[in-house]
Amino acid sequence: MKKSTWIVVAIIIIIAAAILLVSKNSGEREAQIIKIGFIGPLSGDGTSYGVTEKNATKLAVDKINAKGGIKGRTIEVIYEDSKGSGKDAVSAVQKLINIDGVKIILGGAFSSETLAAAPITDQNKVILFSAFSSNPKLSGISKYFFRSSPSDSDVARTDANAVLSQGYKKVAIISENTDYSLGVRDIMKQVFATNNITVVYDEVYNTSQSDFKSILTKIKVSGADVLYVNPNTSAQIGGIIVKQARQLGIVIPIHGNYALASADAITAGGSYMNGILVSDSPTLSESGNQILNEYKTNFNTDPVSQFEMASRYDSVNIIAQAIGAVGTNTDDLARYISNMPNYDGALGSYHFNKDGDVVGVSFKVFIIKDGKETPFTQ
Repeated sequence: MKKSTWIVVAIIIIIAAAILLVSKNSGEREAQIIKIGFIGPLSGDGTSYGVTEKNATKLAVDKINAKGGIKGRTIEVIYEDSKGSGKDAVSAVQKLINIDGVKIILGGAFSSETLAAAPITDQNKVILFSAFSSNPKLSGISKYFFRSSPSDSDVARTDANAVLSQGYKKVAIISENTDYSLGVRDIMKQVFATNNITVVYDEVYNTSQSDFKSILTKIKVSGADVLYVNPNTSAQIGGIIVKQARQLGIVIPIHGNYALASADAITAGGSYMNGILVSDSPTLSESGNQILNEYKTNFNTDPVSQFEMASRYDSVNIIAQAIGAVGTNTDDLARYISNMPNYDGALGSYHFNKDGDVVGVSFKVFIIKDGKETPFTQ
């Protein structure tokens, strides 16, 4: 064999060895990483909710990794924009599972996303952990599904009972056309029907709508003695509805769901928000308030919902705790989370039942005064 041929062979051997070494090192590094997927509305009308969850996720993951990860393995989150829709949530989940190979997905923020994603994650034995989805249909949808938000049925009954406690007899309801808002509306109407309360006006608006004067004009002459405002995806819309209602001369009391308690809604409604009764999560725990301050410092903004922020932060740490205890097999993870004792986190002390629903976290009624929530007492 010629000397030049030997040189070529030697070069090929060296290159092959280098490729094998790089591949080996890459494989070792890959084995040290725990990939977790994330789906949420990072664009569109619900962006503020998706960004809140993304920020809370990053805050939790950065702290876990800074302390050495999970038994030396670092967490890497792959973020996908589900745009607040079921269709895009399906695409996002399929990409995370089939291309990225994740076995754990955080999301979605909205029930429409989560309802669409759950059958896919169930079929693929992937953990799906929602911090904010509350549709009753999600209860027991999969043994791999968990959520740290109370069900709509609980929230709706809280809101309906707030109306009942004030002695109103005629209610007007304005709801966004989403799974969440319509689910709350339907349960409230059931409660009202069994308590001799009449729904004198019931209107649904599209997510993109911003002018409600036509609807509100009809409510003004409906004879209602209370207005229930029931938005979902765009938090500021609730404040806009309240503002337009008051500017049209609607003076009856106004109640609302969690979205009216958001910073965006309170800013949009301004002083018109004073006296509005809203349902929201209970006050954060002491550690939750610390996390809230860290969130504000790190991202230079308030979360759109303190509950959502704390819920997502906790869920990341619950997943990390579960992986540390039983590894990454999803059957083992599902069994661990279903049977874990009370978790003491930003939301307080709670656990999960056999249907994946949170136990120990419930919404309460607040009144807005000077731009802040205050616990409401009769």
